[in-house]
Parts: sequence; C-alpha cells; structure tokens
Amino acid sequence: MENLKNKLFEQLKRIQGNGSFETSGTKKITLPGLHVRGIGEISIPIPPLQVKEMISFAKKAPFGKGSQTITDTTVRSAWEVDADQLSFHNDDWADFLNNIVKEVKEGLGIETNEVIASLYKLLIYEEGDFFLAHKDSEKEPGMFGTLIIGLPSTHTGGELIIQFDGKEKIIDFSASNSYQLPYVAFFADCDHEIKPIRSGYRVALVYNLVKSAGSQIINQSKISAQVDEMAMLLKSMSDAIVSKPKAILLEHQYTPANFSFDSLKHHDRPRAELLLEAAKKADYFATLGLVTHYQMGELEGGDFEYDYRGRYGRNTTDLSESTMGEIYEEDTRIDCWGVGGIPALGDIDIEDEDLLTDFEIGHGLPIEEDEEGFTGNAGMTKEYWYHYGAVILWPKNKHAELLSEASFEVKLEWLRYYYQHWDNSDINSVELSKQIIIQLAEEAEYINTRFCSTDFDIVAIVLSKLDDPMLLDECKDLLTTVFRWISPANWDALAQQFEFQLFTSIFDRVGKKNDVYEVNHLLGVIICLNPSYSTAFVEFILQQIDRVPIYLNRIELSKLEDRYTDGDTRKETIISILEKIILLSSYKKQDSDWMDAMLKIITKSQPRDYVNNVLAPVSMKQKGILSDKIKQVCVSNLNERILIKPTPPPTWERSIPKANSKQEAEVWNILGPFLESADIQVFEYKKAQAYRSEMEGVIRRAIIDLEVETISKGSPHILRLTKTQAAYKQALKKWKKDVAILEMLNANLH
Repeated sequence: MENLKNKLFEQLKRIQGNGSFETSGTKKITLPGLHVRGIGEISIPIPPLQVKEMISFAKKAPFGKGSQTITDTTVRSAWEVDADQLSFHNDDWADFLNNIVKEVKEGLGIETNEVIASLYKLLIYEEGDFFLAHKDSEKEPGMFGTLIIGLPSTHTGGELIIQFDGKEKIIDFSASNSYQLPYVAFFADCDHEIKPIRSGYRVALVYNLVKSAGSQIINQSKISAQVDEMAMLLKSMSDAIVSKPKAILLEHQYTPANFSFDSLKHHDRPRAELLLEAAKKADYFATLGLVTHYQMGELEGGDFEYDYRGRYGRNTTDLSESTMGEIYEEDTRIDCWGVGGIPALGDIDIEDEDLLTDFEIGHGLPIEEDEEGFTGNAGMTKEYWYHYGAVILWPKNKHAELLSEASFEVKLEWLRYYYQHWDNSDINSVELSKQIIIQLAEEAEYINTRFCSTDFDIVAIVLSKLDDPMLLDECKDLLTTVFRWISPANWDALAQQFEFQLFTSIFDRVGKKNDVYEVNHLLGVIICLNPSYSTAFVEFILQQIDRVPIYLNRIELSKLEDRYTDGDTRKETIISILEKIILLSSYKKQDSDWMDAMLKIITKSQPRDYVNNVLAPVSMKQKGILSDKIKQVCVSNLNERILIKPTPPPTWERSIPKANSKQEAEVWNILGPFLESADIQVFEYKKAQAYRSEMEGVIRRAIIDLEVETISKGSPHILRLTKTQAAYKQALKKWKKDVAILEMLNANLH
C-alpha cells in the first residue's frame, strides 16, 4: 500500500496549476485621491504628520481568535481605519485597481472569470508595530485571498513573510520608491506575519479577494493523458479499502463556509479534477470533502496568576500569544462533503491507514483556534481545527458494505440518489435500492424518529417502484416505525398497489402505540385513502374507521400539555384528531354504537381547558351528528359551572396555607394573626435581608392573595405584604368566559 501511495502522489505532483500561492509586483503610481472621513484628502507620499492625524481617527486593529474578535497588542499591534471611512476621488483609481487584480489573477493562476477586490481596511503600522504569524479568516462569502497595496510612506522594517507548503516569500514595501505602488496577493490559508517596524510608518490598503458567484477561479489543465494511469493506480488500491473510504488530501486548507469545487486553489483544482475523472474510470464513487483534524491540549504561554477564587491559571484579560502544549485529544473526520454529484457518507472518523497524504497533518498554524478559560478545577485548554481539502473515494463494489455502517439519514439520501438514477445503466440502482431497503428493515428497531427531521417518503416510493410483495412484507416493522414520516398520499398509493389487507396489521400496530402524533397521522392516512379504487377497498376503509375507537381509547385526549413535542404541540394535535374524527363520522351516520363509543371516549374527562379551548371550538367549527353531540356535552358542562357566580370575599380574612416544611411553618406562624384578621390589609416585616428573603420565598411558593414589595428606606429594609382579591378576580374572569362560550354554543346549536 505504501508503494501505491508513493506512486499516487508522484503522479499528482506532476499535475501543476498555473501560478503560485502568492504574487507581488509594483505599478507606476496612480494617485488614488484617497479621502479619510474627518481628515480630507491624503497626500502621496504620505507625510508623517498626516499619518499621525489618521492614527488619531483610527482604532487598534483586532484579530480573529476562534469565534471571537480580539484586540491584543501582544499578538498584533497596528492601527486600522474601516472601509466605510474611506473614499477615492480619482476616477482612474478603479481602472488602476482592476489592472492590479488582472495581474493578481495571472500570478495566482486564476481564470478570467470575475474576481472582485473588496476594500476591507486601511492599516497603519508605526514604530514597534507588528503582527505575529497567522492565517487570514474568510471575511465574506466567496473570499479566497487577500490583496495588499502599499501607499508610499517612509519606513524601515515591516517585512511581510508569507509561507506555504515549506516555501517562503518575503515582501518589503519599504524598498519601493515614491513613484511606485507595491502590491502583494496570497491565498487566505497561507501563514503570514508582519515583522516589527523599525522606523517610520507602513501604510497599506487591504482588500478581500472574492470570486463572483458561480465563477470557476482556478485554471483547468489538460489532464486527459494522466487519467488512465491514475485509474490503474486506484484499481490497485481497491482491495485496501475495507470499512472506510480513502481520503486523498490536497495542498490547501479551506473553511467549511467557503468550500466548493470552484474555490479550490493553486494546484488543488487540477489534481482534484484528475482524481475525480480517474475515479469514474476505475469504477469508484468519488467526491470532494473537508478532512478536519481536531486537537485539544494544554494551553501554554501568557501570564498566569491566581483568580478571585484562589485558583491558579491564565489571566484571561491578557490575551497574549499562547501555544498548545501536551495534546490531550485529537481526531480526524470527514465532516464536510463537497460537490461530487453523489450523497455523503456522513461524519466519518478517519484512521491513519485511510488518510493518504504526503505531508504530516496537524502541524503549523490551524485555520481555526479557540481556548478555554477556568472550568472548575480543570486546567486551561487550547483547541485547533485544521480543514484540509480532499478527494474522498471508494470502489462501487464496496459501497453496500460501507453504507451498512452509515446512519439511516445517509441511507435515505443514497436511496433518493438511486431512485433518481433508476435508468442509468452505469448504476445497478434496482439491486442497490433493495439492499438499502433491506438494511433499513433490519435496523427498524434502532431508528429513533422521535425528533426525526427526515421524511421516509422515498421508502414508500421505491417500494412502489420495486413492486415486490415479499420485500414489502419484510418491511412491515420498518413501515410501522416510520409510519408518521410517510405522507398520507404515499400510504394510499402503497395500499392500492399491494394487497391492502397487509396494511391492516401496520395500521393496527400504529394505532396501539398510545401516541397522539402517530394516531393523528393515522387518521390523516385513513381520510386520504381513495374509496373509488374498488368496492373491496371501501370495505377496507370502513374496517379502519371501525377501529378508531380502539385507538382513541388508549389516549388521554383531555391531556393537553406535553413536555416533548416535535412540530405541532399536543394541544394542536388533539384538535386535529377531533377534526378528523368528526370528518370520518360522516361514514358512520347510521352507526349509533360507533357514535356513542366515540362520544364517550372524547368526553370521558372534561377539564375546563379541554372543554373551553378544544371541544367547544372544534364542535362549533364543524357540522354533523357527532359534533352536535359534543356541543350538547359542552353545554351541560358549562351550565353546571356557571350556576354560582363568584363573589368577592366579605372581609380581609385569608386562609393560612398548609406548611410543607419547618421553614414554611415558621413563616405562617409569624403571618397567622395578620392573615386571620378581618380588618388588617397591610403587614410590614422589618428584618435583615436573610429573613425577608426566606419569607418572600415561602409566600411566592404558596397560593395566596398576597402582594409582596420591598421598601428600600431605612435599615433594615421593609418587606410589605398587601392582601388582594386576585383569586376572586381570576375566578370572575373565568366565569365570564364560561358564560360567553355557553352563549356561542347555544346559538350554534339552534
């Protein structure tokens, strides 16, 4: 395998993209007509006094650290002026900039497709300023690199050092004369630093290099002569691919947000092209992906001190440069799949033997980093993420084996893919679809759909396409498990295509799950079944309606709260169930036993919220025998409830709540005389905060008409308790609502 790996990379190295990881040069000066808001036009060359004036309007330049933007002068010391503070008053500047971009595209090996130089900042480095080695973050969609244009200003030092793949380039703007504008451009994942300024001021305009949407930025190379040779190598490797695909790393790193085939840089584009074309010839599946190498380890560097709790650790207010010491944890995964025309295989842990690269991963500057502060007794930690572009590939004859280890979401994506390519002679879609269906059927008991966001309609569609009754029979457990995630229309299609009696057992098992969401979907399926199919099918539908009381008898319809919901709330689902039952009752107009059984189930419990907010509105919304019966039950319930109109308490005497602890008993003993008094409405408790807090907590946990407020005058403060009529007012409000609903029901009945 090692020999094959060496041959593979020898061949890849022969594939060269145009250009380099950086490009630089000088242009005969064109005055930009640069204006800074609040200062005016900037002279060229820029005199020191005007630089100082700009600094007075500028702010300290931050840098990206993990998910944060940090200002830390031990890592970066510079001044910046935002782009919205800058304007260019020379009309020739736009053409000048476009000419530089044209040269940059040629130097980086970029096609003639549109690349935009988006102004980001004006940066000023004064004596002593610097920027430690770092990578540029991708600051906007489509950004792939950085362009820096130096503005003439006398200085020494401040060299820009750019490194990539063991190569280094040093750019010194101080060497340019006053009649030239120097520039440099490089890819965003290049390591680079600014050396300290020894004297004077280094002033530069910084642009983000952004590719336009849909453009292909890397030059296509002629690789046809190399494809056959690479295909032979891949065929030789196929036996070494057992349980995981191979990941062949490219040169550059990319962020997940800006990763695509069109964003591949430098040599990566033609090499990826070669591998993808060769994979087709070798009968492989292949796609782009990001291989992420993660490291977490001990944070070293920075100032350490005792915090306010006496724990020793890094001073988190001092964000000086830190490094990773001992590594505690690391792993390598494929977690971002690119464009390849095929679905992903999901998040996959990659072992060393499945990672093909000619460089050591996890070294140098990461593309993302973060650090963790004090966490209990744990030490300070640092995290690195390296995102390497890669081509992920595996032989088609190993696909079923690889897919067997994937999640059901991944299997469904591949099932959709096969269905879309059903007529493609290069893919045995029929057999592969069967394999996935069988795998899903075997895993049915392990598929957790409680919080599922994936529909299983494709399973029903493919089963219809395969038209295999024996396979359908094998899938009964699967179809029962994922019942709610297949649309009623597809259930109808399945029931009409196959022996619909088969579905009786599936529907029965679903109905007996004692799950309101499943039963609601089942009722929707029954409603969707098309009675015009045949007389026998009508009988099948009627049989299912006959069984509805059995399913509903297992559910507490009056229970409206549910801790766990996915989609509609339980209350909304109960309303939907009742609406569907009333709709189905039209089949049972002559069946009084069914009607009575349904009414008994629906109204066996009649709490106020259920009657007022579910039964009454649903029954008034829909017409029919069953809805009228529900209205009558609601009317009877409300008539009984409104018999006695709430009245206000005659005095201020209030009942003492039951004490459930020694603490509560002590509080109610103190408040007993006050609560039992018919005349006293206000009680003031002047005690230390601990005692006031204890009393307030007990009161707030109790059901009692007391209003609590703290009077912050004097010492100690006063806890003022005021008796109210809140319970009476709430009861009266409920009574009035009951009366209003009763009036609407009576009007609706007549």
